[in-house]
Amino acid sequence: MEMKLDFGPWEVVFSGQTYGHEVEVVVNPEHFYITIIYEKKEGKRSGAVIEGYKAYLAKGSLEAFVQTLPKNCFAVEKNLGDKTSKIFFISFDPFYVDFKQEDYSMKIDNIIRKTDEGTATIVDLARASAIDLKELDTVPKTDYAGVLGDPFTIMQFVLGSKENKLTKMDIAQGKEYPADIAPIIQLGLSKTREIMKENAKNLYKTQIIGSGLSLYYTAYVISEQMLLENYPVLILDDTGYFSQLGVLSTNAIELREEIVDFEPMAFPIRPMIAKESINVSLKDADLMFMLELNGLFDLEFNKKLSMFCFSAQVNTIKELIDKVLFTKEISEYEKLRAERILRISEKKLPNLFGIPLPIDELTKLVVGKIGRAIVIDIKKLDLDERLVFMHTLFRQITKAASENNPQNCVLVIPNLDDLLAANEERVMTAISRLQNRGVGMIVCAGKELPETLSKTFIAKMSIVAGKDVAVSIKGKRNYRITLRPTLSGSPRAN
Repeated sequence: MEMKLDFGPWEVVFSGQTYGHEVEVVVNPEHFYITIIYEKKEGKRSGAVIEGYKAYLAKGSLEAFVQTLPKNCFAVEKNLGDKTSKIFFISFDPFYVDFKQEDYSMKIDNIIRKTDEGTATIVDLARASAIDLKELDTVPKTDYAGVLGDPFTIMQFVLGSKENKLTKMDIAQGKEYPADIAPIIQLGLSKTREIMKENAKNLYKTQIIGSGLSLYYTAYVISEQMLLENYPVLILDDTGYFSQLGVLSTNAIELREEIVDFEPMAFPIRPMIAKESINVSLKDADLMFMLELNGLFDLEFNKKLSMFCFSAQVNTIKELIDKVLFTKEISEYEKLRAERILRISEKKLPNLFGIPLPIDELTKLVVGKIGRAIVIDIKKLDLDERLVFMHTLFRQITKAASENNPQNCVLVIPNLDDLLAANEERVMTAISRLQNRGVGMIVCAGKELPETLSKTFIAKMSIVAGKDVAVSIKGKRNYRITLRPTLSGSPRAN
């Protein structure tokens, strides 16, 4: 191998020709294999197509996992007489490098690094599917030598399948193969059993109107869709319903019966509990909203205290009280009044405020092709705590999107009714600001949304009964479906 790459040393395990091009396969001590298909111009190597594979020892049933994982991968299973050895390979899409460009080796190093970083998610997904993936340097060589020592295995890196992407690549023009199209899974079946699918962009802003568990089930199905299309999904779970996203479904038979081209799977999730593993900061809160929840409607006083809170930039109510008591900006009477109101709020909202997690921690993309769900458990909060927590989190996300780039994530609110009942105007403003900054929204309500708010959504799904749903997408004909079984968990629709 002529090029110098990081993560070495690299050893050549195959050198030959395929599809009329010179080919090498190299491997490093971490069992990362790189296939290099060279392009030649005037007898000299001018560039190459690169594809890589990271090998893991696997235990468990791999067939369904390989078929449903929206990431390039394959598995080799070999009966060695006294035992069976299974090797699972995670790969990255092939791409072209031009040897005339000085940074071509850095491009390869970066994709190796990204693939390696993304394997943690794949290992977690495998574990959720009852499959154990282990780094080869952590297991005895005898467990995998029978497979990796077989020339046939190495040839898989070179030849692949008959329809391998490398055979279709126009190396001479140096074009990179386009990224895989995101999997579009069906929403459900029509009354005539027609498969009905929607791209995530049509569901990025969805309102769901109805009652009961059907609301949650519909939001659950759309959340799975978003995760399959690699959107980070942030869910404010007020019942514990969405924790099932991280559990393998038992719906294999139902999925086949309803013509779903996916096997059961579990999604990567990060569970969090409000007030325990996640707090919101008082500096992001709408103090006017909080004061009105406490029954204080003195507009001038509320404004003055809110402005003071904004300038104080503190995380907790206690910190704000300390600032109030030592300020010279307000009168002694107003200090005492503010202290009394704030202590009441502190008692009603204990431990709700604190140092917040950076929004990037909640909305960032994980390496791979499946999004991660952040499921925030808010079911232990009382009504006022829940309202303030959600409203403050909305403002925190909006602030982060304003200071940085627009957020490319989806926020799921299974119960919007309480927020609207508390202060319809403020909630409408908060949601509009989120949408204007690129945040996707899936909201559930028991009655029709205010017209001004409803117009901001692309899709509307109206519950008829159970899984029977009427779907309306802007610019498309309306239709009615029976929602598909879930890929994860076993959530009820009624």
